[in-house]
Amino acid sequence: MVSNFIEKIIKISNIGHFVNYKFDATKAWDGQLKKVNVVYAPNGSGKTTLSTILKSLATNDPKLIDFKKTFGSEEESEVEIKASSSGSLIRFKNNNWSSNDLKIEVFDINYIEEYLFAGSFFRKQSKTNLFKLILGDEGIKYRNRLKVLFGQKKLLLDLQKRKVGFVLETEELKLKLIDFQKDIDLVIAEYQQFSTPIFENHISIVNKYLTKFTSYVRIVEFTSAQNANENEHFRVYPVFEVYGEKIIFSAPDPQKRIGNARYALSEGDKSAIALSFFLARLEIQGYSNKIIVFDDPLSSFDYARKNATIFQLARIADTAQQFILLTHDLNFANDYTDKCSHLEPLNLKIETDGKTSSLQRHNLGEEYLTSTQKDIEVIKQYLEKPSADEYVKREVIRCIRPVLEGVIKTKYFDVIARDKWLGDIINAIKVAQPGSKLLRLKELRSDLIELNDYTKGYHHASASDRGENINAAELKRYVDLLMKIILEV
Repeated sequence: MVSNFIEKIIKISNIGHFVNYKFDATKAWDGQLKKVNVVYAPNGSGKTTLSTILKSLATNDPKLIDFKKTFGSEEESEVEIKASSSGSLIRFKNNNWSSNDLKIEVFDINYIEEYLFAGSFFRKQSKTNLFKLILGDEGIKYRNRLKVLFGQKKLLLDLQKRKVGFVLETEELKLKLIDFQKDIDLVIAEYQQFSTPIFENHISIVNKYLTKFTSYVRIVEFTSAQNANENEHFRVYPVFEVYGEKIIFSAPDPQKRIGNARYALSEGDKSAIALSFFLARLEIQGYSNKIIVFDDPLSSFDYARKNATIFQLARIADTAQQFILLTHDLNFANDYTDKCSHLEPLNLKIETDGKTSSLQRHNLGEEYLTSTQKDIEVIKQYLEKPSADEYVKREVIRCIRPVLEGVIKTKYFDVIARDKWLGDIINAIKVAQPGSKLLRLKELRSDLIELNDYTKGYHHASASDRGENINAAELKRYVDLLMKIILEV
């Protein structure tokens, strides 16, 4: 099998926040995507835009890009993507995608509404989409056969109404209706024989994934509206149990004891259901030859399921042709990157310069550090490789005080408030009474005062503003003193 994946995203223009993005290679990144790609995007930077572009490509639906057209732009929306097995670029131009053989599956925030439910209601379109999703082309063939029969039956019924009083013709119509109903019943029986094992398999696999995210939600069946339009056969929806009780998706009815989804399912539960359906679809259809895209699979409502989500996504990344994770959650991006470290994921970030968003190589480890850790890293690098550069030396001095504050406040978190500064800490040590944890720091107090005095000038108007050079030997002595205090606090 010839592998095919996205090599480069070369151009995006006039789509959402990507007003005029054209990739330029840098020393940090040549633009080449890898097997596993983790894209961190702060809110409002263009994450949803990028996933919508990939979804439009996956479904060949230009309307999705039209929905995301940059506000106020009269220019044409354009995209250029280089695929691994394609001699030419895949382009979106003149409101159409050029031909391509990429196989892409996208999970995004809209998945739940498109295939399952909106809030606490089933939509007609969601039920139709779910029918197509589960039963595929073969299910659509049954639908089309039955629609023709239902249409012909309706014509006969309408004709029968007009022939009332014409006994002979009415009897003939009755016989025809009986024959039509036999044909309909036969096709329905075939359809049920075809669909029942498929639905049962889906129930089993969806429940398998649901147990990984929740212990109290399960799907019990797929059904359709009863005693309704015959076309409801082709609008299916799942029935769920929560803590063993069936729930419904409709307006709450105080007279009915059956549970209502509005109150029985949390937003996190709904997110887990949608993700379980998507994972089941991947398992049933296979995905080793596909590009799998997840746009924020973990919402703020289901953070308790983070580890389970990471595990499932990492498992998919192992097998998929290519994997792209888009997230606004820096912690999730970091944890997922760690989990997939054996696959050497590429970390990217959607940056914006106020004019356009762009894809850039992302030093995730550096951004993920706390401010104290970042300051420690500056000092560590100076210790390993001292620099004569005045800016570097000034930056090292600036880091000394916040490092001291961070280390002491972390170790003595129960006696020193987070909003206290080094001067406050020194005073607290001075007045520490017998039995106080801070009493043991009294021996370090004079060193703390000296370091505080040394760094003060570099946090306010000082010698640094007058252009005086920093004495390297003196700086080295104070950095060594800092390291000594860190070991002794």
